Amino acid sequence: MIKPNKKVTYFFAILLILVIIYLGYAYGKKTFPFKESKWQVVQLITGNVYYGHLKTFPSYKMDDVYFIQQIPAEEEGAEPSIQLMPIGSMFFGPESTINLERSQILWWSDLAEDSQVLQTIENQ
Repeated sequence: MIKPNKKVTYFFAILLILVIIYLGYAYGKKTFPFKESKWQVVQLITGNVYYGHLKTFPSYKMDDVYFIQQIPAEEEGAEPSIQLMPIGSMFFGPESTINLERSQILWWSDLAEDSQVLQTIENQ
């Protein structure tokens, strides 16, 4: 049986520690390989639609969440308007992250770069 060289073992141990430190730093700063993902739209089976950054590992979670709120018309016979709202603006003050149950997701998709929703979010 071949005995491993101590220098090689120490080198790989130090290399592994440096990789772990870098990954922890990168995760906190959202740099490579944890870059901020594209914006997605998610529709739940309840009909609720959310816009944000969807993460699917280790569980389904959405960050920077927005939703569309319908505002009733002030005048009778007028059309109601819609407004894109951050989820943190709700009266009970939730964080801007929601956890999703995979079985409740009807569909999801990336938003196009020229999406009106994405343009509205970037302008806020």
